[in-house]
Amino acid sequence: MSFLTGNYLKLKRRFYEAKSTDFTKILKSYKTLLIHPVMEPGREVFSLPAIESVLKHKGAKNVDLIINEKLNFFFKNIPAKKICYKDFSSPFSSNYKELKENLKGKNYDIFVELNRFNKDMLTMFALIPKSKIRICVDGSVENPLFNMVVTTDKLRNETERNDLILKPLGVKVPKKRIKWDKAPGSKKQKGKVGIALQNYRIALRLFSFLKSKNFSPYLFVGEREKLQKVQKKTGNAPLPIYPVEKVYEECSSCEYIITSINPVLSISFLQKKRTLLLLEKNQNFYPSTTHHIELFSLNEATKALLKKTNDFLKVK
Repeated sequence: MSFLTGNYLKLKRRFYEAKSTDFTKILKSYKTLLIHPVMEPGREVFSLPAIESVLKHKGAKNVDLIINEKLNFFFKNIPAKKICYKDFSSPFSSNYKELKENLKGKNYDIFVELNRFNKDMLTMFALIPKSKIRICVDGSVENPLFNMVVTTDKLRNETERNDLILKPLGVKVPKKRIKWDKAPGSKKQKGKVGIALQNYRIALRLFSFLKSKNFSPYLFVGEREKLQKVQKKTGNAPLPIYPVEKVYEECSSCEYIITSINPVLSISFLQKKRTLLLLEKNQNFYPSTTHHIELFSLNEATKALLKKTNDFLKVK
């Protein structure tokens, strides 16, 4: 983020500080909400149970969502109005101005921010909606635009973290996992392993290793410019992660998934696949016992990763 943008947002935080609010009165009588679900690829689906609970409590006509258009696929089953936006990094960008225009004239009793963005990005989103209460989960208590900050225990699993907004909203915690449409077409192929890693060196190493063990590895690639390079080294055509719809269908034919925190992790969760999640340095993820997810830190040696992969796939 540029120096100009940073200073601009500091001034905005200073002059747009949330006014003193009667929380008790509003939380008892509020009607309309604007929710910004988790938009970090790979974590977004874990905010769905909380959102569905709010919708059940308040009714779809009273709840709007703002959604990054790249991840709109994951919210297709949610019966609420969706206001989509494209990626932006500055309040001066056309994409940011378009989002502001789409929300112009809309007033909400409460705005709920579920993302763990940095302070400047949180400021940009908080400046857009007009609302009496602005709630932020894991946000900065120093950001005066949010007049209610919910802090979480780092050891809470991903779903529990988002469910924390339900208590101040007077909503019961959901008991059931979300329902999802079955993947179209392809049946699960025995021995097919989907690989979707941020680190392509490790992805290619795993691809070769799985081939040697008579598995059928299939690569998903996040960066389009890597497609041809990966294909040259493997002889197989990888699939780009976006659009997500195609990846969802391809994942349905996989027996196992090995992935970083990206949309493939969300897809594997929705399809109840056995998943090995590889965490980069300083990343964390806390699955519940129902998530079908095993963890491995890439801080460890490649030899340890191959052993973990062996154990995960139950290779004899």
